[in-house]
Amino acid sequence: MLQNTLVLFILLLVKSFAAGLLTVLTPFIYAIFPITAGILAPKNKPKPEGFRNSAAYVASLLLIFSGLGVLIATVIQLTGVDKVTGHWLFNFALFRLFVGLGLIFIGAFDIKLPASWANPTASKARAGTFSGIFYMALTLPIVSFSSMAPMVVLVLLFVGNLGFAGPIVSMFGFAAGLSMPIIFPGILQWFVSSKGLLNQVKVILGFISILIGLKFFSNADIALGWNLLDRDMFIIILLLMSSFVGTYMLGIIKLPKDYAPEQNIYGVEYVTIPRLFIAIILFTFVVYLLPGLWGAPLKGVSGFLPKI
Repeated sequence: MLQNTLVLFILLLVKSFAAGLLTVLTPFIYAIFPITAGILAPKNKPKPEGFRNSAAYVASLLLIFSGLGVLIATVIQLTGVDKVTGHWLFNFALFRLFVGLGLIFIGAFDIKLPASWANPTASKARAGTFSGIFYMALTLPIVSFSSMAPMVVLVLLFVGNLGFAGPIVSMFGFAAGLSMPIIFPGILQWFVSSKGLLNQVKVILGFISILIGLKFFSNADIALGWNLLDRDMFIIILLLMSSFVGTYMLGIIKLPKDYAPEQNIYGVEYVTIPRLFIAIILFTFVVYLLPGLWGAPLKGVSGFLPKI
């Protein structure tokens, strides 16, 4: 029993770490991290000082998000909200949340916390002292709320029935993944040079968020007996979304916050190799889904599809 629980916690940590790493791909995060790294470890300062500043920043992120995990775990324990997760109202609320967050990722709109929340921390943020670096780390989730909130909510869904320690472990893993560009600053150069692809990855995450929301709507739909989103309808939505995103990755469809398309040495627009392979995977998925409309079991996604 103890061994099984340990395995679940390790899996939670890995999934949360991956979610934190994916969050780095969102535009605001990968735009601000090169600036942050430059402040923490400027080239005109000794390397040991830069290393200490970076370590303090990472430790601050781990402390802040672990503290958030403690707060969430305490609220769950005091309110018993985890006992109503099967209720249709709870699933409908998550449906609205994930669809809204997906639209944020796609670029439909942004949600920002009031500037008055960020100003006190931003004014105290500076390298050189642990308190200044702590405030610098605290400013990050405040000013990048719209980029970070969808992934934080997704990470909390990984927790399951792991009790009080679950949210704490999940938030720690998320912060560890989020810290990777500070721990390994060399990857920041790749991020800076790949804004177009990273924005497209953000769009893919947005559609995944919408699909997760539709899954929660399906749970509410089954509980209420509406039968609005049955298996066939869900497959059709998956087909349309996969086709849309695949076409988008090929540059045929444009969205409001897209960067200028890549051009070759002759000034001609082209599709990069990573985008091409993502499009191939998505269209392969479309072909895989098609027989499901005629009753094929689709074992690879059967757990995600509605049972009606």
